Amino acid sequence: MKGFCHPNILNILFIVVDKRLHQPMYLLICNLAVVDILYASSSSPTMIGVLVAGVNTISYVPCLVQMFAVHLGGMMEMFALSAMAFDRLIAISYPFQLGVVLTLEASHGLMIGTILGPTLLNPVVYCLRTKEIKSKLFNIFKQVEVSK
Repeated sequence: MKGFCHPNILNILFIVVDKRLHQPMYLLICNLAVVDILYASSSSPTMIGVLVAGVNTISYVPCLVQMFAVHLGGMMEMFALSAMAFDRLIAISYPFQLGVVLTLEASHGLMIGTILGPTLLNPVVYCLRTKEIKSKLFNIFKQVEVSK
């Protein structure tokens, strides 16, 4: 556990302590470090139980919690990397207007989006897998198009 937490915690501490690093890209890197800690430590309790205590089974609820944490961490990491790519796209497209286009508040919005995005997107995707819900949603959208 020390191997993956130590560099990420140092990264977070450097960014929090040094005021010069309070730029959008560094805050996104800090957010990525937090996501990496969550993602990497989600399976640690089970591994410790298997290696130290010799418990080779896991009950249903801890298994679901661990699966949720792994999938949430993976989705949050994907969203964080997408936000970092968006920041670089803005930096390349508008090199002299980066502070105007992507402000610190917009960066905070991107970080909140990396946290809320996966939690809001997963239920929508799984709801669309059900035929009844999918047909009802498409009927709603068809009615909206007809009324326009």
